[in-house]
Amino acid sequence: MPLPALLLLISTLLPLAAFGVLLFAGRRLGNPLAGMVGTAFVAGSFACAIAAMIFWLSGGAGGPGQMAGAAEWGAGKGPIVMPIAWLPTGGGISQDHPGYLDVGLYVDSLTVAMFSMITLVALVVHLFSIGYMAHDRNFPRFFTYLSLFCFSMLGLVIGGTLLQIFVFWELVGLCSYLLIGFWHEKRSAANAATKAFVTNRIGDFGFLIGMGILFYHLGNVSLPHLHAMLHTAGLGGPVSLADGTKFAPGLLTIMGVGLFMGAMGKSAQFPLHTWLPDAMEGPTPVSALIHAATMVAAGVYLVGRIFPILTPDAKLFIAIIGCATLTIGALVALVQSDIKRVLAYSTISQLGYMMLALGLGSWVGGMFHLLTHAFFKALLFLGAGSVIVAAGHEQEMVRFGGLWRKIPVTAVTFLIAVLAIAGTPFFSGFYSKEMILRDAGAFSAYAAQSALNHGQSAGGYWLFFIVPTAVAYLTAFYMMRCWMLTFWGKPRDQKLYAHARESAVMYVPLVLLAVLSIIGGKFLGIEDLLNWSMRESSQYCTQLLAKDSGAAAGGEMKFAGFATAWPAHLPNEESLGEDEPVVRERTASQRAQIEGHHLVLQFAFWAFAVGMGLAGAVYWKGYAVAEMLLRIPPARWIRNWLYRGMYFDELYQVVWVDGIILGLAAICRGFDRRVIDGAVNGTAAVTRGFSGLAGWIDRWVVDGMVNGAGELAHGFGAAMRSAQSGRIRLYVMVLMAAVALGLAGAVLMALSG
Repeated sequence: MPLPALLLLISTLLPLAAFGVLLFAGRRLGNPLAGMVGTAFVAGSFACAIAAMIFWLSGGAGGPGQMAGAAEWGAGKGPIVMPIAWLPTGGGISQDHPGYLDVGLYVDSLTVAMFSMITLVALVVHLFSIGYMAHDRNFPRFFTYLSLFCFSMLGLVIGGTLLQIFVFWELVGLCSYLLIGFWHEKRSAANAATKAFVTNRIGDFGFLIGMGILFYHLGNVSLPHLHAMLHTAGLGGPVSLADGTKFAPGLLTIMGVGLFMGAMGKSAQFPLHTWLPDAMEGPTPVSALIHAATMVAAGVYLVGRIFPILTPDAKLFIAIIGCATLTIGALVALVQSDIKRVLAYSTISQLGYMMLALGLGSWVGGMFHLLTHAFFKALLFLGAGSVIVAAGHEQEMVRFGGLWRKIPVTAVTFLIAVLAIAGTPFFSGFYSKEMILRDAGAFSAYAAQSALNHGQSAGGYWLFFIVPTAVAYLTAFYMMRCWMLTFWGKPRDQKLYAHARESAVMYVPLVLLAVLSIIGGKFLGIEDLLNWSMRESSQYCTQLLAKDSGAAAGGEMKFAGFATAWPAHLPNEESLGEDEPVVRERTASQRAQIEGHHLVLQFAFWAFAVGMGLAGAVYWKGYAVAEMLLRIPPARWIRNWLYRGMYFDELYQVVWVDGIILGLAAICRGFDRRVIDGAVNGTAAVTRGFSGLAGWIDRWVVDGMVNGAGELAHGFGAAMRSAQSGRIRLYVMVLMAAVALGLAGAVLMALSG
């Protein structure tokens, strides 16, 4: 086994080992030893992930599992693919093990980057939790769940097939249910956990449909073979399979949308987004892990993995859902008063950005933002946790104010995260969000021009740039609002302010994440890793295509899975379109990409300054200006509408719960009562009727005949006994013989004629 794959496998299994130890010995270890044990195992997992990245960047020779003649594994060279025959399923197309359903490992630059991010954030969350959960009576159980959660997410990332991804996907859902409802004695926490679990099962139903379509037609669901066999799906039109059959575009779109439905639930995309704000009922470190590195990241990761097999219609659907989601999340976050709910709706909005990017072809931009977002969003949630502990577990910002004097490290690190998410230059969020908006502008320009060339309306395509650009201003506003109401101004609750303190065990992780939120965009090489990931997949799948077609590698069968993805870098960045003749020589997509870059410079670059400056002006004196604005009735109505999350929960309650679910329950109850119970009760009534009739016949007919015959026999006997002379006996005997002969004659006559 190649060394990076071995290290990542060990990194995956270490949290599982921690889960086993804490499951059986956690209570005996107690507090804080149980937390230290869990943290030590996760630290080992992080060390293995970093070691794997070092070996990956240095490259290496092809190892077991690589096909003959495959390129060496390593950054920009090729992935490590280790398929294992698992379950005999019959025939299949272009498989490593014909007739078997495969499982295995798939390691490329994206895998290595995700492992480093997940284990780092998990380690920081474990360290923070030792202080945050110090006084909780279920301290060992908390770290037991955290360890299983980390194992589940790492298993999902290293899995080489959609089947493995789905298995660990469900395990991630189970862990989120356990952690969101960790304080299950609170009814709100139990309800939130159930809501998250049920909502995700709705999305998983689509995931199963999409995976079922793939397995039915291909006989396997291993990632590289899916990419190779369906690599032309993104170009539109039917896909010709190796056995001569064709995969229709409509069915391919249904497959892609079905798989995306799973991501809609896991990554809280509209309309399955309502579970994420309620997930705040769990402990704050759980929120950091769910919202930054694990659960919500799983949906974006899935879409990134299936990007090469998505049709244009499926990608357009993803882009529309992402655009709607980022808008809803930002608008609702504007008016929330609970600090954790502000961050929850912020997460929904940022996930919408990632999905929009993937739908528009910005594969590097979407995955880049997934990784940078993990750093500053984990920092925001852990910073909120530090505030909540300092404030005596108060979460309402109306009672905060002036806390920067009492918890300065938390205030500064939280501000760094705000600058990052607002897209401030030189912070990590700037680079990833700028790439998404640039590619959104390029897509809008390219699609609008294509529509005009075909005589169609082009206005709708520009919404994919206008909406996320406008939301960039809102993001800077509501995040700066959160900081101002929490840390700036005068204390609004003197008692809370007087007791506020911060501890080193909690703010040391904040400092580490603050550093990553600054350098994560430019200096960690994430963008290069993602570019290499596309190259590695393309090279390996090109070899698979050459092997299946019998052609030489690099021949006509070139992998087209990322043909519709925007390049990470601008074409001829040294000129940027300064020389007009050179611009005319570029392709239409290159000109669109440069136009997208200019659009960002014109309309989106200063979003961080405008949004944060406006928030600072409005909330400089706390709620004073906001309360004046709320005296205007329309503003108050809009605020109430947004504060209640646009009434999505109430709408779902009326339509789905009260209307459909309870309606179906009433129909089933009526059917059970009138049909099932009616049939049973009717059968019983008929049985009782027949029983009564049989009893009447038995009583009046059968018993009457028996009793009559007995009385007649008794009469004859009495007559015979009372006869005193032989003459009477003779008459009686003659009479009986005559009757017998008469009956015999009647019978003979009946038989003869």
